Amino acid sequence: MSTVTFSAPSRALGVFAAEMRKARSFPPIGRTLLFGALALFIAAVFIMSQAGQFLAQGRGDELGGLTTADVMLILLHYGQIIPILLGAWVIGQDIPIGPRRTAFLVTAGRDTLFAIKIATTAIIALIGAAVCVAASLVPLAVAGGDPTATIVLAPYWWLIGYWAVIAVVSASLVAATRSITFAVTPILVWTIGLSDLLAAQTPALSGALDQAFKSAYLQAGAMPSATVLIAAAAQVIAALVIGAVLYQRRDVR
Repeated sequence: MSTVTFSAPSRALGVFAAEMRKARSFPPIGRTLLFGALALFIAAVFIMSQAGQFLAQGRGDELGGLTTADVMLILLHYGQIIPILLGAWVIGQDIPIGPRRTAFLVTAGRDTLFAIKIATTAIIALIGAAVCVAASLVPLAVAGGDPTATIVLAPYWWLIGYWAVIAVVSASLVAATRSITFAVTPILVWTIGLSDLLAAQTPALSGALDQAFKSAYLQAGAMPSATVLIAAAAQVIAALVIGAVLYQRRDVR
């Protein structure tokens, strides 16, 4: 009687397909994306309405020199809460039921599984970013209302890339800490406020991951300097290494 064996790439593809199915079927992931996109759409409609009223009444100066397209980018900047949560959910979904009993009793090794989960995170974050960008831009593209608000796509490519990167960092830190709370809370505190406050006083922090991308997508898609890009890449690599090492070395529980 012959036996069927599967190569390592085939096993990895099987595990990847399983991880994608898990992600699609895990309610918090879908809800985070749905509610996030809906909230951004509603906010975009509100901004368009307000901007249209200001312009119609000759109060354009109350927009602070910003076009509605600028405001959409700022809105999406704070929308980074969405990819941070998505990254946490992809790996964190195993934690409540004991990831060392479920995540590692599979054909793929721990290192392969971690890489697959990170790839899954990046794909989901990219899809989420595209959906949320569309949700924010559709009201602007359809309704118009601000003749100065030309949609330039370059900043949005940087923002979509950032969402994928910050989701991967979030997933890596959840893998390292085995806690969504301990990983997500500091990331949110840093990216949504503390980083901007400190960077304003300490120019060296312009090389922080979130600041590097922010300088690109909030400044018409301008390319950051090579030094800043290298510093940002080093931070992502450090998060991946820490996550991978701790994810593999924890004992099965």
